[in-house]
Amino acid sequence: MAEPLRRWAPVLLLILAAGASTPVEAGDLTAFVALGRPGDNWNTGYGAALCWGILPFVNVEGEAARVPGSLANSSMTSFTGSAFLSPPTGDITVYGGLGVGYFRQSFGSVTDSGVLTALVLGVKAKLGGVLVVKGEYRKLNLSGDPLADMDSRFSAGAGISF
Repeated sequence: MAEPLRRWAPVLLLILAAGASTPVEAGDLTAFVALGRPGDNWNTGYGAALCWGILPFVNVEGEAARVPGSLANSSMTSFTGSAFLSPPTGDITVYGGLGVGYFRQSFGSVTDSGVLTALVLGVKAKLGGVLVVKGEYRKLNLSGDPLADMDSRFSAGAGISF
């Protein structure tokens, strides 16, 4: 066994044991409205996210979002995969993590695309066992020289928990 793997093997076994001894929340599917910042560049957008619990305190998420630009025929579409730490706290969960994905901006026939990275902080609440509502902040970094800067995004949404 390689030295780094041998050093981390006990930690990995502890994480797996903790995950096996505690039920994992399956996940949620949410739709949201989004506000890109700086606000002069962006109008209100929308998106959807599928979040899945892989351990009691670790979730993974896939998200797609589209935010129209403040100028006609401009927009940004993004697809992001994220990993979150979310301590099990009952019906209200605070979470945070990192995401990486792809973005594409367009202004008329001119387009730009690249890699998007995100620092994500959010809170979600289960209501009645099936309904979930959430609010989220994402600090964004767009690679290259994007057509319009989007340095952060706020979103609020609702969906179902399963």
